Amino acid sequence: MKNKRLSGIILMYIMLTVIALVFMFPLIWMLVSSFKDDAGIFSDITGIGAFLPSFRADVFFNYREVLQRIPLVKAMVNSFSYIVVVIVLGLVANSMAGYAFARLKFPGKDIIFSVLLAVMVIPAQTVMLPQFSIIYKMGLSNSYLALILPAIASPMYIFLFRQNFWGILESIEEAAKLDGASALRIFFQLIMPLAKPIYATVTILVFIALWNDFVWPVMVISDTSKQTIQMALSSLFSISPINYGNVMAGLTIVTIPVLAIFLALQKYYVAGIASTGAKN
Repeated sequence: MKNKRLSGIILMYIMLTVIALVFMFPLIWMLVSSFKDDAGIFSDITGIGAFLPSFRADVFFNYREVLQRIPLVKAMVNSFSYIVVVIVLGLVANSMAGYAFARLKFPGKDIIFSVLLAVMVIPAQTVMLPQFSIIYKMGLSNSYLALILPAIASPMYIFLFRQNFWGILESIEEAAKLDGASALRIFFQLIMPLAKPIYATVTILVFIALWNDFVWPVMVISDTSKQTIQMALSSLFSISPINYGNVMAGLTIVTIPVLAIFLALQKYYVAGIASTGAKN
């Protein structure tokens, strides 16, 4: 019986490994191609050689060239700077809104929440022009505030927080109220520590969304010194001739922070997603 169970576990891990490798093929190809020149990339693209590393002496030549061709480090610092601000402000604003919908009683609560759910299905592209018009009239275009302010509040993140807070026992809050704790103290000192997984989950989602965002920064930022990481990468395609080895190196550099944040917070991410459907 034990041997049968062990065989089943081994088979499951083999299947999961194969599936993971299939999904990782694009990343592996991107990483391997970042160490090749264009001739090597296109000559190996139809065979197993596409996933085999280059054996040339100077394997990091693409990375050196891409850092010389575009201000990649500066763009990464720009993106990190405004994304950190959005994450901090967004976690507070969205979680407080989610807590209000989950616990507080106020007039029109169900109607407002229904409108919030309806807004979630509206494509972001449909409101970009009105949003840009507002930013322009406020005199915020070509500034980091144009990137920060529209990204703070999100119906989806409010919904995720609300669903997660439902899973926290109300008896814990009632005990705190009996001890004389205010609503704000309960939220910041009790609810937030208990809801670490959903905060980590939203942090990952916000970081990936803003790190990969291209259209909105292009609309509101024209100063090259303020360009984001995706704007800097796009300039590789405007420099003739296009060097695809450089492109792969740039993409690899840009992917590293996303992977690092996900790996650091993955255990909380899984717990946060699993708890969004819970209700006490």
